[in-house]
Amino acid sequence: MTTRAILPFIGFGSIKFGMEEHEVSSYLGDPDESETQNYGEGGEANVLYYDELGLSMSFDNEEAYRLVEISFEKEIFVLHDTIKVGMFKDDFLSAVPTLDMGEYTVEDLDDDGFEDMQQYTFEKENVNIWFEGDQVSTIQIGPEFVDDDTIRWPMREIRDDE
Repeated sequence: MTTRAILPFIGFGSIKFGMEEHEVSSYLGDPDESETQNYGEGGEANVLYYDELGLSMSFDNEEAYRLVEISFEKEIFVLHDTIKVGMFKDDFLSAVPTLDMGEYTVEDLDDDGFEDMQQYTFEKENVNIWFEGDQVSTIQIGPEFVDDDTIRWPMREIRDDE
């Protein structure tokens, strides 16, 4: 299977932050599963799961149900030509200083009920790298925020029917 580049602040391939569910489905087909996640105070997101591709995508009601988060769970997706699912933590930590992703924080998720999991957060690129044990299990990206409330959406191609 062909490797696909993960593009911070943008998405991957033809899938870009800011798209609506029907636009994503026009490229990827119908999802294997979908659900609505409620996260308090009226906030919710529709999440589409593409199991065979190893993708999940969240469409947030606070952003008019536009695409605001993508999680990659298969090794065919690669961040900065280096980081991919299945990569060992030692290799990841050796590569990070060469990738210009900025400083990162590490959160141990054992206290949150996720045994043997850690999350590395790179705020500069709005990227989270999840580790289960000593291997990358998920790469999660979001759009670029201008400030706490404003997203800078990536430019999208204008189709003839828009």
